[in-house]
Amino acid sequence: MNFSVVWPTTPYFTIKDLIKLNPKFVEITLRVRLTNAIDEEDRFAEIGFVPGAKGRPQKIFAPTPVTKDVLDKAEEAGISLVDKARDKFIGVVNVTNITNVPVPVSDSMPVHIGAPQKAMTA
Repeated sequence: MNFSVVWPTTPYFTIKDLIKLNPKFVEITLRVRLTNAIDEEDRFAEIGFVPGAKGRPQKIFAPTPVTKDVLDKAEEAGISLVDKARDKFIGVVNVTNITNVPVPVSDSMPVHIGAPQKAMTA
């Protein structure tokens, strides 16, 4: 079966939060899906970690774009931000603007959509 991941709607979250929302997933599968959402889809970013725990620090993630408010809340909660987090995230906005623009075509100019076609000879 191919399940859809239920992503947290909180300002930031941990892997444990993601596992609680998706109990049918194997943990490694959720980690892979999160990595893809970070690296390929740019949906989330690692913003910091919970300090003081034994072993590996528990990483903290947030939906993008990461705002100053999210970083402030994370710091207030005792989360250590990644190096230069404020420079890295705040003020950066991804803007995508797709506009359909009509392209003039004359009757004498053939139009091919897709792969180039070989010229026909008589």
